[in-house]
Amino acid sequence: MANKIKDAYEAKGRNDVEVNAMDFGSLESVVDEADIILLAPQIGWAKEQVEEDYPDKKTILLTIKEFGSMDGDMIIDRIEQEQ
Repeated sequence: MANKIKDAYEAKGRNDVEVNAMDFGSLESVVDEADIILLAPQIGWAKEQVEEDYPDKKTILLTIKEFGSMDGDMIIDRIEQEQ
């Protein structure tokens, strides 16, 4: 998914965006470097806690359709709608 999002940004001429994927347990070690936290639907149960723990970060819970599509453009559209 991260590669699809990065490729979609690059296709739009945006080489300034860094996209990384990691397991939920690693969030704390990298969150300071993040502007946006995307959560897969499987860990939707954690959204409220993530928002409480990191109130200065935008947290987006992807839908099953968005996540399953592996469509970077669809995810970018969602990110832009949420900002």
